Amino acid sequence: MNSAYVDGVLDVNRRVTIVVLEGHYSGRYPSRVEDMGQPLLLAAPTHKGVIVRLDAGTPICVEVVAEDGVYAFDTYIDSIILEPIPVIGVVKPESFSRIQRREFVRVDVMLSVKYRPLKPALQESSKYQEAHIVNLSGGGARIVTWYPPEDEDLDMGSWLELEFELPGGNGIEAKAVIIRISDERTEKGVFYKLAVEFAEIDQRKQDAIARHVLECQYEMRRKGLL
Repeated sequence: MNSAYVDGVLDVNRRVTIVVLEGHYSGRYPSRVEDMGQPLLLAAPTHKGVIVRLDAGTPICVEVVAEDGVYAFDTYIDSIILEPIPVIGVVKPESFSRIQRREFVRVDVMLSVKYRPLKPALQESSKYQEAHIVNLSGGGARIVTWYPPEDEDLDMGSWLELEFELPGGNGIEAKAVIIRISDERTEKGVFYKLAVEFAEIDQRKQDAIARHVLECQYEMRRKGLL
């Protein structure tokens, strides 16, 4: 991807994921673009509402959800600014690389789910909204909701906290990234489809989802539905 494409994707307020590659704070953190200068300014990563105190020179990867896929670039923390809002400065990339996501088997389901936006530090957490998962895999889900995404400032790249339960009582908690949003008008009004990809989920829970999906497929084949 050339620099013009990079500039087109990395606009102010674009939601991104900061991946800390090593050290005590290694992990994935939701963030957003605060300024398009050089260095590129990103909202400082937080964990449970507390700013993660990373050091200058820390290597990171930044993932960006674009309209045509998910991209990433490797960089490092160039500077740290705490006022007026906490941000980190990173070297602006000249190009991206496309992330090759692991493919999971998907199946249509109907599961109740609660979701809410993952808010930045110092912002009050939103209330959970009730919705349904209509398609599920070990890698993500499609959620149907009657709540307009714009009411919660949701867009591609937004992070959600999810809570749902598999048949048999296996509770699932996960953080997911929205990769696509669409809507559909019916006689009852407009409902919205949120395609999400799991970003933080316990491996055992992810395996449980994958097993449930395979069991659903087996049952559908047994009934001649596949």
